[in-house]
Amino acid sequence: MHQPQSPEEYLDLIEQAQFEVEDLLRCAEEEGDGLQEFGARIPIYQQLGAALGLLHGEVADGSHDFGSGEDLAIMPVVRQWKAYIPFHGLLETLNTVHRSGF
Repeated sequence: MHQPQSPEEYLDLIEQAQFEVEDLLRCAEEEGDGLQEFGARIPIYQQLGAALGLLHGEVADGSHDFGSGEDLAIMPVVRQWKAYIPFHGLLETLNTVHRSGF
């Protein structure tokens, strides 16, 4: 996975992750009736989408603190449910840059 080198590139990766979450939510909502396990994960995907929205806002307005050494707040959920998040590698990349900076 490409490591972003600027806040703009980081925003692009956030937007990719947001698209992936929206796609998962659409699938879960459309197919959730037939696949109860998939539908049951809707709250997880909603939580992930909300966290990405907040992160996007912070990066876009310049208030996000890169290089904090701390994980993104959503990472415990991502790691717990990574088997059900096909793009978890993208989220790990976002977390790595958040923790260590550019």
